[in-house]
Amino acid sequence: MNESGTGPRTPPWAEPGRARSPEHDAAAQRTAPPDAAPEDGPRAAPGDPVAMGDADERPGTASSALTAVLTGVLVGAVATAMHGNIWYGDGWWLPWGLVFSGLLLLSAGVWCGTSTRRVWAAAVPGLMGYAIAWAAAYLRQGSALVATSWSAPIGVVGILWFVVIFVAVMAAVIVTGRWLVRRRAR
Repeated sequence: MNESGTGPRTPPWAEPGRARSPEHDAAAQRTAPPDAAPEDGPRAAPGDPVAMGDADERPGTASSALTAVLTGVLVGAVATAMHGNIWYGDGWWLPWGLVFSGLLLLSAGVWCGTSTRRVWAAAVPGLMGYAIAWAAAYLRQGSALVATSWSAPIGVVGILWFVVIFVAVMAAVIVTGRWLVRRRAR
């Protein structure tokens, strides 16, 4: 407190030399203005999970399942619609949609697995994509979305789409599993 009693009073918790708790320092650092200098060293980047202390926390099972299923439905529908894009040349054809869709499923699977920190979540987008592709191919006779015939390039691509989905799911699970093992080893 101020000794003379005439100036502004200093609250007891702000007296010089008074020890503060680590929680108080962390709260002060989070609420400090962006241009303020940190008291105890460099400030962490916004959203940095290591600096915020939740590096080992992972989302709950329900949240992980919802994330994986919604991502799977969205990406599975887009990838199934895109897989049939073929570039035709003089006597040859290039199924670029098949490659693009496979990479999209792989990326979505790895993202789901690493963001939820669960290996099973890496498989869900591909499994949802498989279910959508199967439904499009076999629940309706003469489907134009997923044709499965060896007589035309679009039919061959339709059959290969199921193989690509399998490969994308396996690759996403392997990549996510290896990432989790390396992350836990640190």
